[in-house]
Amino acid sequence: RLIPDSYSNDVGIYTTIDFEKNNFGFNSGVRLDYKEIFCSDYDYNKLFNAFNSSVGVFYKKNDHVTRLTYSGSYRSPHLSELFSNGVHHGTSRYEVGNSNLDIEKSHQFDVKHQWNNEHFGFVINPFVQLISDFIAINPIDSFYLDRYRIYNYVQYEEVNISGVELNLHYHPHFLHNLHVEQSYSYINTMNRDNDSNLFFTPANKIKTKINFDLDVYNLPIGLTNLIFYHLYAFEQSDVVSYESPSDLYNIFNAELLFNPLSDLSVVVGVKNMFNKEYIPHLSRIKEIAGGVSEPGRSFNFSLKYDF
Repeated sequence: RLIPDSYSNDVGIYTTIDFEKNNFGFNSGVRLDYKEIFCSDYDYNKLFNAFNSSVGVFYKKNDHVTRLTYSGSYRSPHLSELFSNGVHHGTSRYEVGNSNLDIEKSHQFDVKHQWNNEHFGFVINPFVQLISDFIAINPIDSFYLDRYRIYNYVQYEEVNISGVELNLHYHPHFLHNLHVEQSYSYINTMNRDNDSNLFFTPANKIKTKINFDLDVYNLPIGLTNLIFYHLYAFEQSDVVSYESPSDLYNIFNAELLFNPLSDLSVVVGVKNMFNKEYIPHLSRIKEIAGGVSEPGRSFNFSLKYDF
Protein backbone atom coordinates (compact mmCIF):
# COMPACT_ATOMS: atom_id res chain seq x y z
CA ARG A 1 0.00 0.00 0.00
CA LEU A 2 1.11 3.52 -0.69
CA ILE A 3 -0.72 4.97 2.35
CA PRO A 4 -2.16 3.02 5.33
CA ASP A 5 -5.67 3.55 6.66
CA SER A 6 -5.71 6.89 8.48
CA TYR A 7 -8.17 9.36 9.91
CA SER A 8 -8.08 13.13 9.71
CA ASN A 9 -10.47 15.52 11.46
CA ASP A 10 -10.32 19.19 10.50
CA VAL A 11 -12.04 22.14 12.17
CA GLY A 12 -11.51 25.77 11.17
CA ILE A 13 -13.06 29.11 12.03
CA TYR A 14 -12.30 32.43 10.37
CA THR A 15 -13.46 36.00 10.04
CA THR A 16 -12.70 38.79 7.58
CA ILE A 17 -12.98 42.57 7.72
CA ASP A 18 -13.24 44.88 4.70
CA PHE A 19 -13.24 48.68 4.81
CA GLU A 20 -13.11 51.28 2.04
CA LYS A 21 -13.50 55.04 2.17
CA ASN A 22 -12.66 57.60 -0.48
CA ASN A 23 -9.52 56.31 -2.19
CA PHE A 24 -8.23 54.13 0.64
CA GLY A 25 -9.13 50.57 1.51
CA PHE A 26 -8.25 47.99 4.14
CA ASN A 27 -8.95 44.29 4.50
CA SER A 28 -7.87 41.74 7.05
CA GLY A 29 -8.61 38.19 8.06
CA VAL A 30 -7.80 35.70 10.79
CA ARG A 31 -8.29 31.95 10.86
CA LEU A 32 -7.85 29.31 13.56
CA ASP A 33 -7.43 25.66 12.54
CA TYR A 34 -7.31 22.36 14.40
CA LYS A 35 -6.33 19.15 12.63
CA GLU A 36 -6.16 15.73 14.27
CA ILE A 37 -4.49 12.81 12.48
CA PHE A 38 -4.74 9.21 13.68
CA CYS A 39 -3.05 6.17 12.16
CA SER A 40 -3.07 2.86 14.09
CA ASP A 41 -0.45 1.26 11.80
CA TYR A 42 2.12 3.81 13.02
CA ASP A 43 0.65 4.25 16.52
CA TYR A 44 0.29 7.89 15.49
CA ASN A 45 -2.16 10.31 17.07
CA LYS A 46 -1.29 13.99 16.85
CA LEU A 47 -3.16 17.29 17.04
CA PHE A 48 -1.97 20.24 14.95
CA ASN A 49 -3.27 23.74 15.56
CA ALA A 50 -2.42 26.91 13.69
CA PHE A 51 -3.33 30.59 13.62
CA ASN A 52 -3.33 32.33 10.24
CA SER A 53 -3.70 36.04 9.53
CA SER A 54 -3.52 38.50 6.68
CA VAL A 55 -3.74 42.24 6.24
CA GLY A 56 -3.76 44.41 3.15
CA VAL A 57 -4.10 48.10 2.31
CA PHE A 58 -4.76 49.68 -1.05
CA TYR A 59 -4.95 53.14 -2.57
CA LYS A 60 -6.81 54.20 -5.70
CA LYS A 61 -5.89 57.29 -7.69
CA ASN A 62 -7.37 57.98 -11.13
CA ASP A 63 -6.78 54.73 -13.06
CA HIS A 64 -4.07 53.45 -10.69
CA VAL A 65 -4.53 50.96 -7.87
CA THR A 66 -1.67 50.03 -5.50
CA ARG A 67 -1.98 47.27 -2.92
CA LEU A 68 0.40 46.07 -0.20
CA THR A 69 -0.38 42.75 1.47
CA TYR A 70 1.04 40.59 4.23
CA SER A 71 -0.22 37.07 4.82
CA GLY A 72 0.86 34.52 7.37
CA SER A 73 -0.12 30.91 6.86
CA TYR A 74 0.46 27.48 8.31
CA ARG A 75 0.05 24.04 6.79
CA SER A 76 -0.20 20.72 8.58
CA PRO A 77 1.47 17.73 6.91
CA HIS A 78 -0.72 15.63 4.63
CA LEU A 79 -1.34 11.91 5.16
CA SER A 80 0.81 11.05 2.13
CA GLU A 81 3.69 13.15 3.47
CA LEU A 82 3.53 11.40 6.82
CA PHE A 83 2.83 7.77 5.96
CA SER A 84 3.67 7.03 2.30
CA ASN A 85 5.64 3.84 1.90
CA GLY A 86 5.13 2.33 -1.53
CA VAL A 87 4.96 2.79 -5.26
CA HIS A 88 2.96 5.77 -6.50
CA HIS A 89 1.90 4.37 -9.87
CA GLY A 90 0.65 7.76 -11.08
CA THR A 91 4.22 9.07 -11.01
CA SER A 92 6.15 5.80 -11.25
CA ARG A 93 8.18 6.43 -8.13
CA TYR A 94 8.56 4.93 -4.65
CA GLU A 95 7.61 7.48 -2.00
CA VAL A 96 8.67 7.31 1.65
CA GLY A 97 6.86 9.50 4.18
CA ASN A 98 8.17 11.01 7.38
CA SER A 99 6.01 10.73 10.50
CA ASN A 100 8.19 13.32 12.29
CA LEU A 101 7.02 16.20 10.08
CA ASP A 102 5.75 19.28 11.88
CA ILE A 103 3.61 22.26 10.81
CA GLU A 104 4.93 24.34 7.90
CA LYS A 105 4.88 28.12 8.57
CA SER A 106 4.92 30.88 5.97
CA HIS A 107 5.09 34.69 5.81
CA GLN A 108 4.45 36.36 2.46
CA PHE A 109 4.76 40.00 1.39
CA ASP A 110 3.61 41.22 -1.98
CA VAL A 111 3.02 44.50 -3.79
CA LYS A 112 0.52 44.84 -6.61
CA HIS A 113 0.11 47.84 -8.91
CA GLN A 114 -2.34 48.03 -11.77
CA TRP A 115 -3.23 50.71 -14.25
CA ASN A 116 -5.42 50.83 -17.33
CA ASN A 117 -6.94 53.27 -19.77
CA GLU A 118 -9.11 52.84 -22.85
CA HIS A 119 -6.45 50.98 -24.86
CA PHE A 120 -3.81 49.65 -22.51
CA GLY A 121 -3.54 48.09 -19.08
CA PHE A 122 -0.93 46.37 -16.97
CA VAL A 123 -0.54 44.63 -13.61
CA ILE A 124 2.76 44.01 -11.85
CA ASN A 125 2.94 41.86 -8.72
CA PRO A 126 6.32 41.12 -7.06
CA PHE A 127 6.31 38.90 -3.97
CA VAL A 128 8.57 37.20 -1.45
CA GLN A 129 7.68 34.27 0.77
CA LEU A 130 9.66 33.18 3.84
CA ILE A 131 8.90 29.61 4.90
CA SER A 132 10.15 27.71 7.93
CA ASP A 133 9.87 23.94 8.39
CA PHE A 134 9.17 23.60 4.65
CA ILE A 135 7.90 20.15 3.66
CA ALA A 136 9.47 18.85 0.45
CA ILE A 137 9.94 15.63 -1.47
CA ASN A 138 13.39 14.80 -2.85
CA PRO A 139 14.74 12.07 -5.13
CA ILE A 140 17.69 10.01 -3.88
CA ASP A 141 20.21 7.71 -5.54
CA SER A 142 18.30 4.51 -4.81
CA PHE A 143 15.72 2.44 -6.65
CA TYR A 144 13.03 -0.04 -5.68
CA LEU A 145 13.01 -3.19 -7.86
CA ASP A 146 15.56 -1.41 -10.08
CA ARG A 147 12.62 0.48 -11.65
CA TYR A 148 11.22 3.05 -9.26
CA ARG A 149 13.43 5.84 -7.98
CA ILE A 150 12.94 6.43 -4.25
CA TYR A 151 11.68 9.84 -3.09
CA ASN A 152 11.85 10.89 0.56
CA TYR A 153 9.69 13.49 2.29
CA VAL A 154 11.91 15.87 4.24
CA GLN A 155 11.58 19.13 6.17
CA TYR A 156 13.85 22.17 5.74
CA GLU A 157 14.34 24.83 8.41
CA GLU A 158 14.30 27.85 6.08
CA VAL A 159 13.16 28.29 2.47
CA ASN A 160 12.73 31.52 0.51
CA ILE A 161 10.52 31.83 -2.56
CA SER A 162 10.40 35.05 -4.57
CA GLY A 163 9.17 36.13 -7.95
CA VAL A 164 7.08 38.50 -10.01
CA GLU A 165 4.00 38.27 -12.21
CA LEU A 166 3.40 40.77 -15.00
CA ASN A 167 0.22 41.08 -17.09
CA LEU A 168 -0.38 43.33 -20.12
CA HIS A 169 -3.57 43.96 -22.08
CA TYR A 170 -3.60 46.01 -25.27
CA HIS A 171 -6.14 46.75 -27.96
CA PRO A 172 -5.23 49.46 -30.49
CA HIS A 173 -7.35 52.51 -31.19
CA PHE A 174 -7.57 51.74 -34.91
CA LEU A 175 -8.77 48.15 -34.29
CA HIS A 176 -10.84 47.95 -31.12
CA ASN A 177 -11.88 44.37 -31.73
CA LEU A 178 -8.26 43.14 -31.50
CA HIS A 179 -7.15 42.22 -27.97
CA VAL A 180 -3.60 41.21 -27.09
CA GLU A 181 -2.99 39.80 -23.61
CA GLN A 182 0.42 38.79 -22.34
CA SER A 183 1.71 37.53 -19.00
CA TYR A 184 5.17 36.80 -17.65
CA SER A 185 5.85 34.75 -14.52
CA TYR A 186 9.21 34.44 -12.80
CA ILE A 187 9.94 32.41 -9.68
CA ASN A 188 13.09 31.72 -7.73
CA THR A 189 13.47 29.23 -4.87
CA MET A 190 16.24 28.95 -2.31
CA ASN A 191 16.76 26.32 0.36
CA ARG A 192 18.79 28.14 3.01
CA ASP A 193 19.73 24.86 4.70
CA ASN A 194 22.16 24.00 1.91
CA ASP A 195 22.01 27.06 -0.41
CA SER A 196 20.37 25.14 -3.25
CA ASN A 197 17.14 25.28 -5.21
CA LEU A 198 14.05 23.26 -4.43
CA PHE A 199 12.92 20.17 -6.27
CA PHE A 200 10.17 20.89 -8.80
CA THR A 201 10.81 24.62 -9.15
CA PRO A 202 8.57 25.81 -12.03
CA ALA A 203 10.15 27.14 -15.19
CA ASN A 204 9.56 30.79 -16.03
CA LYS A 205 6.89 31.37 -18.68
CA ILE A 206 5.52 33.92 -21.13
CA LYS A 207 1.90 33.44 -22.21
CA THR A 208 0.29 35.35 -25.07
CA LYS A 209 -3.32 35.45 -26.22
CA ILE A 210 -4.51 37.25 -29.36
CA ASN A 211 -8.28 37.54 -29.71
CA PHE A 212 -9.93 38.83 -32.88
CA ASP A 213 -13.55 39.74 -32.12
CA LEU A 214 -15.22 39.10 -35.49
CA ASP A 215 -18.78 39.45 -34.29
CA VAL A 216 -18.98 43.01 -35.63
CA TYR A 217 -18.50 41.79 -39.24
CA ASN A 218 -21.56 39.48 -39.30
CA LEU A 219 -19.59 36.69 -40.97
CA PRO A 220 -21.22 33.52 -42.37
CA ILE A 221 -22.21 30.64 -40.05
CA GLY A 222 -21.90 32.95 -37.08
CA LEU A 223 -18.09 33.12 -36.78
CA THR A 224 -17.48 35.36 -33.77
CA ASN A 225 -13.88 34.95 -32.60
CA LEU A 226 -10.48 33.80 -33.81
CA ILE A 227 -8.11 33.20 -30.90
CA PHE A 228 -4.40 32.35 -30.93
CA TYR A 229 -2.50 31.16 -27.87
CA HIS A 230 1.28 30.98 -27.45
CA LEU A 231 3.26 29.57 -24.53
CA TYR A 232 6.99 30.12 -24.22
CA ALA A 233 8.54 28.12 -21.38
CA PHE A 234 12.13 28.90 -20.47
CA GLU A 235 14.63 26.17 -19.79
CA GLN A 236 14.95 25.05 -16.19
CA SER A 237 18.48 24.12 -15.24
CA ASP A 238 18.32 25.04 -11.53
CA VAL A 239 17.66 21.52 -10.30
CA VAL A 240 18.56 19.37 -7.30
CA SER A 241 20.52 16.13 -7.31
CA TYR A 242 18.92 13.35 -9.38
CA GLU A 243 16.44 15.79 -10.93
CA SER A 244 16.74 16.25 -14.69
CA PRO A 245 16.75 19.75 -16.25
CA SER A 246 14.17 20.76 -18.87
CA ASP A 247 14.59 22.41 -22.27
CA LEU A 248 12.75 25.52 -23.41
CA TYR A 249 9.77 25.07 -25.73
CA ASN A 250 7.14 26.99 -27.69
CA ILE A 251 3.53 25.81 -27.99
CA PHE A 252 0.87 27.31 -30.31
CA ASN A 253 -2.88 26.72 -29.98
CA ALA A 254 -5.81 28.21 -31.89
CA GLU A 255 -9.61 28.31 -31.63
CA LEU A 256 -12.54 29.35 -33.81
CA LEU A 257 -15.77 30.31 -32.03
CA PHE A 258 -19.15 30.20 -33.76
CA ASN A 259 -22.70 31.18 -32.82
CA PRO A 260 -24.76 29.86 -35.73
CA LEU A 261 -27.90 30.14 -33.58
CA SER A 262 -28.66 32.39 -30.62
CA ASP A 263 -28.65 29.43 -28.20
CA LEU A 264 -25.93 27.38 -29.91
CA SER A 265 -22.17 27.88 -29.52
CA VAL A 266 -19.49 25.88 -31.32
CA VAL A 267 -15.74 25.78 -30.69
CA VAL A 268 -13.23 24.23 -33.10
CA GLY A 269 -9.63 24.18 -31.95
CA VAL A 270 -6.18 22.77 -32.43
CA LYS A 271 -3.63 22.26 -29.67
CA ASN A 272 0.12 22.03 -30.18
CA MET A 273 -0.40 23.27 -33.73
CA PHE A 274 3.14 22.56 -34.92
CA ASN A 275 3.36 19.13 -33.26
CA LYS A 276 6.16 20.15 -30.91
CA GLU A 277 7.73 17.41 -28.80
CA TYR A 278 8.20 18.75 -25.28
CA ILE A 279 8.18 17.79 -21.61
CA PRO A 280 7.07 20.39 -19.00
CA HIS A 281 9.41 20.66 -16.06
CA LEU A 282 6.58 19.94 -13.60
CA SER A 283 5.55 16.75 -15.40
CA ARG A 284 5.39 13.96 -12.83
CA ILE A 285 6.17 11.35 -15.47
CA LYS A 286 9.10 13.03 -17.19
CA GLU A 287 11.58 10.69 -15.51
CA ILE A 288 9.93 7.54 -16.88
CA ALA A 289 11.91 5.76 -19.63
CA GLY A 290 14.04 8.81 -20.32
CA GLY A 291 11.08 11.19 -20.42
CA VAL A 292 7.44 10.92 -21.52
CA SER A 293 6.48 13.77 -23.85
CA GLU A 294 3.19 15.66 -23.80
CA PRO A 295 0.63 14.90 -26.54
CA GLY A 296 1.38 16.09 -30.05
CA ARG A 297 -1.00 17.93 -32.35
CA SER A 298 -4.64 17.35 -31.47
CA PHE A 299 -7.99 18.73 -32.60
CA ASN A 300 -11.01 19.43 -30.45
CA PHE A 301 -14.65 20.21 -31.14
CA SER A 302 -17.28 21.28 -28.63
CA LEU A 303 -20.97 21.99 -28.98
CA LYS A 304 -23.06 23.80 -26.38
CA TYR A 305 -26.79 24.47 -26.50
CA ASP A 306 -28.62 26.57 -23.90
CA PHE A 307 -32.19 25.38 -23.38
